[in-house]
Amino acid sequence: MLAVTAASVAALPASALAAGESLSVTPSNLQAGGSPSISATYAFAASDTPKTVVTSLAAGVLANLNANPSCLVGAPELTPSCGIGSASVTTNPGGTAPGNLYLVPPQSSTDAAGIDLVTTLSPTPQYIGVSLNPNTPGGLNLTTTFPDTSPADITGFTADFSSALDGQPFTRLPSYCNDAVTTMSVTYYGATAPSSAASSFTPTGCATLSYAPVLTAAIARDTGDTGATITAAITQSAGQAASKAITLQLPRGLVPNLVADAPCLNSTGCKVGTATATSPLVPKAALANGTVTLSGSGTTSAITIAFPAPFPISLTGAISLTSRSVTFASVPDVPLTSLALSITGPSGAKAFNTDCAPASIGGTFTSYSSATRTVTAPIVYTHCAASPTVSGSTSGLAGGQPKLKVTITHGKGAANIATVVLALPGGLKFSRAAIVSHRTCTKAAKGKTATCSITTTITGLGVSGGMPKSVAIHGGKLQITLKRPVGKLTLTVSGPLVSEGKSLQSKVKKHKTGSLTFSLKVGDAKHATTTLSLKLKPH
Repeated sequence: MLAVTAASVAALPASALAAGESLSVTPSNLQAGGSPSISATYAFAASDTPKTVVTSLAAGVLANLNANPSCLVGAPELTPSCGIGSASVTTNPGGTAPGNLYLVPPQSSTDAAGIDLVTTLSPTPQYIGVSLNPNTPGGLNLTTTFPDTSPADITGFTADFSSALDGQPFTRLPSYCNDAVTTMSVTYYGATAPSSAASSFTPTGCATLSYAPVLTAAIARDTGDTGATITAAITQSAGQAASKAITLQLPRGLVPNLVADAPCLNSTGCKVGTATATSPLVPKAALANGTVTLSGSGTTSAITIAFPAPFPISLTGAISLTSRSVTFASVPDVPLTSLALSITGPSGAKAFNTDCAPASIGGTFTSYSSATRTVTAPIVYTHCAASPTVSGSTSGLAGGQPKLKVTITHGKGAANIATVVLALPGGLKFSRAAIVSHRTCTKAAKGKTATCSITTTITGLGVSGGMPKSVAIHGGKLQITLKRPVGKLTLTVSGPLVSEGKSLQSKVKKHKTGSLTFSLKVGDAKHATTTLSLKLKPH
């Protein structure tokens, strides 16, 4: 049974006060997120019989439909294994008729569950429908229509809900520590005007609730283009405070496909994905068929996660292209152990494109207990291009004339190589003295400006397969940027650009050194960077 926000409580009309309606909801303890017994006492007009009574439970007052799933299928089981409490109905004349409450299958497609009230007043069970409040996202209504008992009048009703069902926790209080308001509206068979009443309690102990959401994400790129399917999941352990607000921070390399998304940016929107969720309080199938819809109006756009009846929960996330984020600012107080989204796109297209550059997804979470958490998680990529590969060899180390040859090949399906940073192992180092620049100017004709150019000579560097745009040594590393990206690049490095220490030379000469490890950072034309390690036997 899901229950969230109750409607705002207005002042009672004079007719309600005159008729004498009242409502009292009292948990046996007030621990936020706890599982107490809950007592509800109703008083109706003294000279009339209530017809339809709708109770909107306070936000976060929940019950565990998984405590005994067999109670919700087949014929009603009016047995102790489906018993959820005791009750009584008071009539005038007639007095008080005791009874019991049972969890039963729903009688309507819009009901999530049903409750049968069985008393000595009537051999026929009184059905109470349990449904989500259509006027309050995720809110719960308990609705019943009493029989016309005239000339006797029903003047009161009590329901004492047990904390457990079939040995399992059954009730759940809100995970916030503000006023929890339950409202009642009632109509009558006679001349008494429709009326209402309200009751509230304040949960305590929010600071004792744990809150540790976990975020994961994956991106699968299409074959042949940059379109992407994005999956993201948020998980929590049962018993934690529920999330009130969630902001997801998307990576720079994941960008909207504006051509495909544009037709969705209207009030109707279009389906771009699916959603699933699990809760310890409802059957797994209850939240297994959600949809993700992209919509927009003017300069704003949003993603809406919606689940079908009888659990029509809806979450709307505001999209910010500037901050690359989606913010779900009003999540109902329902404990979700998982919420997973799979976003493809509209009409066979993809809603997003990816550059497959390694990145993380971020999440900022705020709970109903006022705890906050910020988490990041690396994105797992599939169907993306392969990483670049490297091979090489060394020579001349035993004679003090080091020479290194390295060949780098871009990965299959990956962008071409644009930059290379090469770091040497201990015993070898680069020398800036090998890089010499000369400025040459031509003599200007009369009335003309002289033309000058700078030529840089790098002694000890050979580049095959590409043309360097710039070469520099920073932090002891050789940095090369190419004029144009290439698929394969071979570097040959020797003296005087690279020099060898005598200790390394001696060890190589005496065959007392193992493999040498060279480190390369390879950047491609799409700004994706891969770090490679190359182990070579010294020669």
